[in-house]
Order: sequence, then structure tokens, then C-alpha cells
Amino acid sequence: MTDNFKVIIVGAGIGGLLASIGLRLDGHDVTILEQASEFGEVGAGMRIPPNSFKLLRRWGIDLTYMKKTYSNGNRFLRWDSGETLADMPHGVPELDFGGSYLMVHRADYHAVLLAKAAELGVVVQGNSRVDSYDFEGPAAILESGEKLQADVLVVADGVQSKAREIFQGHPLPPTDTGDISYRILIPGQDMLSDPELRDLVSQPWVSSWCGAGAHVIGYPIRGGEIYNVVCCASEATMNDQKFAGGESRLLISSNEELVRRFSDWEPRVNKIVSMAGKDFLKWRLFDLDMVDNWVHPSGKAVLLGDAVHPMLPYMASGAAMACEDAAVLRKVLQNVTKDTLATALQKYRQIRQPRASKVQKSGRKLQDAYHLPDGEAQRERDYWIKHDEDENPIFWGNKERRGWLFGYDAEDFQ
Repeated sequence: MTDNFKVIIVGAGIGGLLASIGLRLDGHDVTILEQASEFGEVGAGMRIPPNSFKLLRRWGIDLTYMKKTYSNGNRFLRWDSGETLADMPHGVPELDFGGSYLMVHRADYHAVLLAKAAELGVVVQGNSRVDSYDFEGPAAILESGEKLQADVLVVADGVQSKAREIFQGHPLPPTDTGDISYRILIPGQDMLSDPELRDLVSQPWVSSWCGAGAHVIGYPIRGGEIYNVVCCASEATMNDQKFAGGESRLLISSNEELVRRFSDWEPRVNKIVSMAGKDFLKWRLFDLDMVDNWVHPSGKAVLLGDAVHPMLPYMASGAAMACEDAAVLRKVLQNVTKDTLATALQKYRQIRQPRASKVQKSGRKLQDAYHLPDGEAQRERDYWIKHDEDENPIFWGNKERRGWLFGYDAEDFQ
């Protein structure tokens, strides 16, 4: 016997939408509460690795007509000369891992998921900020005072989740890592018209320049229409507009600080940051130690995605982990009744927690590996980065680790 549940999901980000799609495919009544009144061209580039792609395809989420770029792999370069330290090709991801490896614009991906959710009959209720919860009900209570009852609450409200500390019974704010990132979009045509930059678009590698206290990552999205750039650096080395209070995102109106920070880096990096222009985003980078309680003590609510395992962007796996969360949550709620719901939700935590925690910790290791100053440790990194060994500091530079990350099937469990 299986009960069809009334599910309320808090947050219409990628994780929330994927959870809604998976649960709706199994016949559950799903409503998403989203504080924004509308969706637009939000975000920048992101990656959809094979461990996500295979789930999307299985669920009938069609990316055929979404603008995208197929990734060749990861290329690591010296900060000052641009010398290639190592190429880590993806090979043929469809054969090796069961799915494609895509580089996309977050807004395009979000739009596809939103359309699929609507097609399936998910109710997406905008302008609905959740003010508090009744987890015993369970119910979500809006700022307006409206109380929305459900059988299951899925809280996917992001890195600054208000519910996370309620689940734990004590405050658990995200950890400020000391790094910030600037996310920049450059017209692909501007890159293609420059002989020094055109290969960065026409040869779709994820290029990572690594230097002391900073690194720059770039890759083409939308089939080369846009070149996506992420400049990560220690906040202490940046002197432009500062974050105030609890701010984690700012709109920056000048690239002068970026140009200064990377002035002694190789010419291609100089050109890229000079193309940033104005009105791009600056983000404070957070992560979190492993969260103990993914399931509320009532047994009727769960955390999902960045609300429970916020990650540094260095593993490019935050959205993929949310996708896996959604897949496991969907499966554990199959063949479940209200009487067995709490046990099923604990199974979700037991399956997801170890893997998500390992990816989190791997991102922290990459933060250190990318930002080494020139010296003995940097030379050792540059030696091992070329070898498919455990000592390779880049997670996917080792075949076994690469298979563990990309070959994983989140629905393949009993």
C-alpha cells in the first residue's frame, strides 16, 4: 500500500523544482512556496554532470532544445604564464558514466525545470515567503498569516536556511570560508574576435588558472554565445565594495578592483577581467560542517540541497547533489504510508549524508590546492596533478574518484 502525500516544498530553486518533479511523477500533490514574485535571468554558468544528467533523462526532463555546451574536461594552468599544468578530459561521458556533461546558464536550466513542473501539475506559488512552521502539523505559515497544511514538508530554502537550526535544536549558521567570488558573463563574440582568447570558446574546456590566494575559472555556455567566468579570491585581498551585516551577494558596478587583483597574471586573464565591465555579482562563499539532523524530530519534514549541505563551488557539484537528494527522496517515498513516513525520511538521510559530506570536504581541499603560493607545496601539486594517483590533489584527476562522482546513480539502491 502506498499513500499519495500532500507535499509542500519551500523554495523554487533547482533543488526544490527537481524534488517537485520527482514527487509529482509518482502522483503526490505538490505545491512549491517561493518568496520571489517572478523568475528572470538570474545566475550565471553552471554544470550538469553525468550523475545529474542520467536522472533528468530518466525523468523525462528534455534538455534537447536548451542552449548548452558539451564539456571537453578540466584544464589547469599556471597563473603567470598560462602554461598548461594538466588536462583532465572527460572522455565520452555517455559511455563512461551513463550521461552527458553539460555547461549551461543557470537561468536556462531553471526555466526547463519550471516548465516541466508546471506540465506535471505542480503548483508554484510565488510571492509566498514562509515566516514560520508547524512541524507537528505539518504546515508552513506565510508572512500573511496563511497556514498551509501538508503531509510532508521539504525545506529547500538555501544556504541561509531558517529551518536548519530548528531541525538541529541549536543555531547552525553557514561558515564563512574567507573566499569571495565574482561571477562574470562575457559575450562569446568578444572572445572569438581576439586571437588570444578565441580558443577558450571554440575549445570548450573548463579552464582554471591557479595562483596564490586566488584562481580564475572560465568556460563557454549557450553553445559559445557567452563565456562564463568565476574569479575566486581571499576576501582580504579585495578592496572594493564590502559586504554589510549578513549580506552574501552584491552587485558590483566597476571592474577596477578585479583588474588590480589580477594585474600580474597572464595576458588572457588580464583581458578577461578587463572585459567584465560593470554590473556583475560578488558572492561571499559559505559552506557548513556535516549537519546531523536532515529530518525534523516530528518525522514529517526534511531538508534538501543547500539548506543541509551548502558547498564551495570548486567541485561544481552543488546543484548535482541537490538533484541526487531529490532522486533519493522520491524513491524512499515510494511504497510508503503515513505510518512509515518517518522511517522512510530517515532512510533518505542515511543514504545522502555520507556522500554529500564527502563532496563538501573535497571542495575544501580544492580551495587549498587551487590557491597555493609558488613554492615547494605548489611544485608538489604541479607534479601530482599530472598523475592518475591518490596523491593527485584534484578530485576528478583520479579515475576511481571520477567514477565515484560521475558514475553514481542516485536511484540505484534498495
